[in-house]
Amino acid sequence: MARKAYSEEERMQVRDALMATVIQCIVDRGLIHSSIDVLCKSVGISKTFFYTFFPSKEELVLEALRCQQPKLLAYARQLMEDPALSWRAGVETFLKNCCHGAKSGVAVLSIEEEQQVYRCLSEENFQAFRRDQVLFYSRLLAIFGLPVDSIDPRLFGNLALAMMMVHKAIPDTMPFLFPEVAEEMVDFQVKALVDEMERIKEDARQVEQDG
Repeated sequence: MARKAYSEEERMQVRDALMATVIQCIVDRGLIHSSIDVLCKSVGISKTFFYTFFPSKEELVLEALRCQQPKLLAYARQLMEDPALSWRAGVETFLKNCCHGAKSGVAVLSIEEEQQVYRCLSEENFQAFRRDQVLFYSRLLAIFGLPVDSIDPRLFGNLALAMMMVHKAIPDTMPFLFPEVAEEMVDFQVKALVDEMERIKEDARQVEQDG
């Protein structure tokens, strides 16, 4: 049986479908249940054809997470421009929806998934992704109106991701935490982080007025 010849446009469609599928897999059931065979079956391609796009599932995951970033930035802008929302309500809505990735369609890797992906990456690719993450959090802080250098984007990333990953880990990975108050935990952490962001914004505004 002759192999199908894919046009460049069709290849782009397949590549986009693979990234969308792996994001949905992370959201729905996690990477452990999302082998390359499962991904290929979902998209309707052969495993051999998969490897013409990505050298591994982990490299696909990294590229899919990169492609999620512009969508998250656009969502943050939408919230900031919504006249029905205060600044604080917009930031809190963004952070809470990211924490509830399974409900909002935002892919957040679990602790085990991060370890799995990291073990399979070259140091070069890992560092490139880390630079992309720093840039992403810098842009997100700018959308939220935080002055440049007022918060280290790496610190903001750690705080935001820690909330998301711990929430996702309850109760399976972190059984000694109390799942019945997981939502209250997220609300508390989001409020504390936004309190500090609001304080920084106010300090910057005061400095600008005094200057």
